[in-house]
Amino acid sequence: MPIEMIPLSQLKPSGFNPRKSFDKTTIEGLAASIRNDGLLQNFVVGKPKGRRKSYDIISGERRFRALSLLAERGELPKDVAVPAEIRDGLSEEDRHRISTIENVQRENLPPIEEADAVAGLLQDGMALEDVAAKTGLSESTIRRRLALSNLCAEARAALSEGAITLAQAEALTLGSEDQQRELIADGLGGTSVAQIKRWLTGEKASVAMALFDTNAYSGTLTSDLFADDETTYFDDTEQFWDLQSRAVEELAEKYSAEGYDPVEVAEGHAYASWQYRPANEDEKGGVVIEVGYCGRVQVHEGIVSHALEEKTRSETTDNPFAEKRPRPTYSRPVCEYIGMHKSMAVQAALFDNSRIAKEVAVAQMIGGRDGLPKVGLSSHRCLAYFAQGETRPPGFEAVEEVAKVLSHALGKDNPGAEDDAACTTLIRERGANGTLWYEAAKSLSDEQLDRVHLLLTTLCFGQGDCDRLDSDRNSFFNRVAHDLGVDMRDYWTPDEAFLDRRTKGQLVAIVKEAGGTRVCGQPSAYKKSDLVRMLSNHFKRVRTLDKPNASEKEARDWLPDAFRFPAIDPDGHADSPDDTSLDDA
Repeated sequence: MPIEMIPLSQLKPSGFNPRKSFDKTTIEGLAASIRNDGLLQNFVVGKPKGRRKSYDIISGERRFRALSLLAERGELPKDVAVPAEIRDGLSEEDRHRISTIENVQRENLPPIEEADAVAGLLQDGMALEDVAAKTGLSESTIRRRLALSNLCAEARAALSEGAITLAQAEALTLGSEDQQRELIADGLGGTSVAQIKRWLTGEKASVAMALFDTNAYSGTLTSDLFADDETTYFDDTEQFWDLQSRAVEELAEKYSAEGYDPVEVAEGHAYASWQYRPANEDEKGGVVIEVGYCGRVQVHEGIVSHALEEKTRSETTDNPFAEKRPRPTYSRPVCEYIGMHKSMAVQAALFDNSRIAKEVAVAQMIGGRDGLPKVGLSSHRCLAYFAQGETRPPGFEAVEEVAKVLSHALGKDNPGAEDDAACTTLIRERGANGTLWYEAAKSLSDEQLDRVHLLLTTLCFGQGDCDRLDSDRNSFFNRVAHDLGVDMRDYWTPDEAFLDRRTKGQLVAIVKEAGGTRVCGQPSAYKKSDLVRMLSNHFKRVRTLDKPNASEKEARDWLPDAFRFPAIDPDGHADSPDDTSLDDA
C-alpha cells in the first residue's frame, strides 16, 4: 500500500470510527508524546473520489485530534504533512471493518462502544470466530459485550457516565427495559450484582403482566400496600403461566394475520436486539414476542433480521448472564405451602419463649427484613392461608387458642364472621378506634398486657417471601427458628395437600426414604392418587404408635430437607454461600 505525505488539513474524520467519545486527558497525553517523539504510526485513509481533496480517516482519529490540538496552539504548522497509507477501492463495509478492528485492537474502547463495534462486524457478515481472531477479544468477551445491546437508553448512558459498573450493567440486561429504567431511576449505588439479578429474575407474576383477561383466572390474588395491577400478584403461578402461554400464542397468530413476517416467540432471554434493524418505509418487517422467565412480555415489532452467519446467530442469541433454569423441584405453590407451615410452627413456638419473642419484636419493628413489616402490626399471611383452609395445622390451633383468650380480655368475644378466626381479626380491626383499644389495654393486668404484646409480635412474624425456599442460614426467620429449636415434625405431618403436589417419581422416592415399602409394596405399580392416599394414611398412623418398629420410626421421623431451617434447596439455588442447615449446627 502506498505511503504518502498528506497535509493535516486534508484529513477528515469519518463516520466509521466505532469510538464515539474521546477523553481530553488522553488526547493531551498523546499530543505531548507526538510533540516530544514525533508521530510513530502512519494514518490509514481512503482515497478521495471525484474532485474531493480530503481523505477520510479509516484509522488514526485520536492521532488526528492530538495533531490538530498542537496545530491550534501553534506548536505545529496547520498544513504539516503526515504519513498516510492510502487504501483505494474500499466499500463502506470495508472501511467500517478496518476502522473497527483497528480501534478494538489498539484502543481501550468503552464497553458500549466495543459492543456496537463487534455487533457491526457481525452484522456485516463476519463469523464470530473471525471477529475474535481479528480483534483479539475472546468469543466469551464478545458474547458479553453483545448482551449490552439489550440495555435501555438510560442504562447505556449510566454505564457510559460511570454511574453504574460494567458488572451491574451486565446484570441489568436480564430485565425488561421498563425494569431497567425503574432501577436506574431509583439508583443502584453499591447494589450487588446478585441482588440485581434476584430483583429482575425473581419477580412475581403480577396482574400488570397478564396478556389474558384476568377474569379467566380462578385462583387467589395477593395485593401489596397500594393494591394496583403492578403490586397485585397471582398466587397460582402454574395457572398464570398456562393462561399467559395461550395469550402469547394468540398474539403471535394475530401478528401473522396482519402480515408481519416472520413472527417469533423468544422465551427466557433468547432475544438479542443487535441481531435486528428497524424496517424501512417499504418493509412491513417481523415481530419478536419476548417472554421473560417471570412471565413479563415485551413485543418488538417492525424489525428485520440482519443477514448474520447462521452459526454466529445461534451462538450469540442467548444472554450469557442468564441462569439456565430447569423445572424446579419445588414450584412456587409448593414453596408457599412449605413456607406457610413453617411460619405457623415458628409462631406457635414463639409463645413458649417470650424472651426470643421480644427480641423479635425489637428487630422487626426497628429493622424489618426478609419482606417483614418494618413497624409491625401487619399480620403474616400464614394466618389467613390456614384460616381459610379446610384443615388447620397444630401451630394454627395453638396460636388461635391464645388469640381467643386475649380477644376476650380485650372485650372482643366475637371475632367477626362465623368462619373468621380471632388471630386474623385482632390486628385487622385494632385500628378502627384507637381510643377504645387504648382503654381496653389499660384494663389489662401486667401479665395480660405482656401476653397481648407477645401475641401482636407473634402474629406479624413468619418467613418472608413464602413462594420460595428460604435457604439462607443467616436470614432473620431462620436465625429465630434455630434459636427456638423448632422441629417441623412437631407441627407438621405429610398430608394429602403436600403429597398431591409431588410428582409420581417423587412419591416413589418418598416411599423408599420413609420406610413405606411394607405398606406400598412396589410403589411404581400404583396410580399417583392411590400413592397419595396410602402415604398420607401411613404418616398419620405412625404418629399414633407408642412402639413403632424400625420402618415405622423412619416414617415418623421423615422430614423433607425443604422443611428444615434453613431449607436445603435440591436445585442448589442457595441465597447464601454458606447454606449449611442450622438444624445440624
